[in-house]
Amino acid sequence: MEHKGTKVIETERLILRPFRMEDAEPVFRNWASDPRVTKFLTWPTHESVETTEKVLKDWVEKNNDPINYQWAIELKEIHEPVGSISAVKTDDRTQSATVGYCVGYAWWGKGITAEALKAVIAFFFEEVGMNCVNACHDPRNPNSGRVMRKSGMTCEGTWRAGGVNNQGICDECWHSILREEYQAVRDREGSVKQITDREERRSTSRRILEALPDWFGIPEAREEYIRDSAEQLFFAAFDGECPVGFLCLKETGKDTAELAVMGVLKEYHRRGIGRKLFSAAKGCAVLKGYRFLQVKTVQMGRYDIYDNTNRFYQSLGFREFEVIPSLWGEENPCQIYVMNIG
Repeated sequence: MEHKGTKVIETERLILRPFRMEDAEPVFRNWASDPRVTKFLTWPTHESVETTEKVLKDWVEKNNDPINYQWAIELKEIHEPVGSISAVKTDDRTQSATVGYCVGYAWWGKGITAEALKAVIAFFFEEVGMNCVNACHDPRNPNSGRVMRKSGMTCEGTWRAGGVNNQGICDECWHSILREEYQAVRDREGSVKQITDREERRSTSRRILEALPDWFGIPEAREEYIRDSAEQLFFAAFDGECPVGFLCLKETGKDTAELAVMGVLKEYHRRGIGRKLFSAAKGCAVLKGYRFLQVKTVQMGRYDIYDNTNRFYQSLGFREFEVIPSLWGEENPCQIYVMNIG
């Protein structure tokens, strides 16, 4: 293993980063002062922001310790921490980490905790070299168990009267995931291939786009995407033999290619498939000698689903270039993003 400490990790909606002293007020406000959040935790509800400051002081002092892993879960949308996730224990002998987390009540049920936990699991396996990541929850808090299972963990069993939290002596339901299990799931869900057969391109794009009416609900526009995709550089992601997402590139200039269309089945969102598709397409664009990539979407601030799309492109490294108000009509101003890959 190679301990790396609290490195910044970025996901579609989140930035996991070290805590800072200026986080005290939002930490206190967003979750540390809420007894609903602390009900099944092992530390007491904070009575004042001064208590939060004392805790943060200890965390911040350990930010440069390579065996310390304590992340603030910052929501990109509001630029504030809404929770925390950490390795409460690491064991070099077993190459394992025990993870704990909490998120403010206002953000429960939105998939934020699972998104953060998946990112931390990937970090421990891919960068630190852990062999096992585990976590436990009070059985009276089943939502926490659902987060663990959604993140790929398997329930190992219940240690009766094995722990103590703010409710007193409690059972602990333990979940874990091994590196080989993580790798198997990643390989199965994330295999990306370039498709060269025109009919396979057409059928794959139709299967995906027709399943995404929120983004491709206008039949005429959808058919145009499907028709054009058969003639473009085409990359598809598979779960086993089943395509679950695709991305197309088209040349728009001697030095520039455009991410023309991209779609991932809704049930496969937030599994890193879009990033893997983009990585494959970007690598191909570099090999073909393109210097720039561009992509178009509806400008931020118009619709929630397109705001998520904007944040996804920004997280990939795209930067705002210009807005064309009239391209898709006044209600759908077109935001163009660009990226230098030369």
